[in-house]
Amino acid sequence: MGQKPTAGFIGLGDQGTPIARRIVEAGYPLTIWARREASTALLSDTAAKVAATPAALAADCDIIGICVVNDRDVEQVTIESGLLDAMRPGSVLAIHSTLLPETVIGLDKAARARGVHVLDAPVSGGHNGAKAGTMTVMVGGTSDALDIARPVFNSFARLVAHLGPVGSGQLIKLLNNNLAYANVVASIDALELAEQLGMDREVAIEVIKLSSGASNGLAILADPRTFRKISGPGSNMPKDVHHLAAVAEAIGLGDAPLLALSRTAQSKIAELAARLSDA
Repeated sequence: MGQKPTAGFIGLGDQGTPIARRIVEAGYPLTIWARREASTALLSDTAAKVAATPAALAADCDIIGICVVNDRDVEQVTIESGLLDAMRPGSVLAIHSTLLPETVIGLDKAARARGVHVLDAPVSGGHNGAKAGTMTVMVGGTSDALDIARPVFNSFARLVAHLGPVGSGQLIKLLNNNLAYANVVASIDALELAEQLGMDREVAIEVIKLSSGASNGLAILADPRTFRKISGPGSNMPKDVHHLAAVAEAIGLGDAPLLALSRTAQSKIAELAARLSDA
């Protein structure tokens, strides 16, 4: 068996930290970087090395995962930090963030000029899926690049799906997230009706969770940690809805019924959060 590729990881947040832990505990040499020492300290009980800068991390690694919040963060940490310039030809840059397709397409163009592969590889499964190693990785990029990255992805994922060229992963991830938000809206409406009909909200949740009406939207409402994340100030929901709307509007599909539902999610979730906090 050949030597395992060296991995790097930047973006040690709610999903990124357990993903990075899965990688290093699977036996991959791992180097990490974060702006705050407190973030890297969360992996101090592992064999992960801490790089002084993103560029120093890049010089050590065959594959680098990026799991920061938004498009601007990705541009800062990959291009402006010097990371891309320091990557070795033939190495792989995997973007696990959820972004506009055009952001990763532009990054891929810059990387190709340096002989570096880009995979847009957004993930789904949340904190719990990352801890359990059951994430879904939605990949856009070349088969050759995915062959290099797949063993590392398999350390934290149960499904690694190749969708097509760079940008394809972002398209399916944006669609997935907006469908989840639409399911949250439907679940909020169903539970409000249940209460109006005299049912206990928590009992209704437990019954539906194990019945044909179950959905991940309902699961979000039933899990306090996940609901706090989606309803809090750091929620990715506004970005995800905006990005899919921008892609759809660019080709004349801005009035898609799915978007009509997902656009109502933010206000619906905020109203529910306020009501639950007052209860």
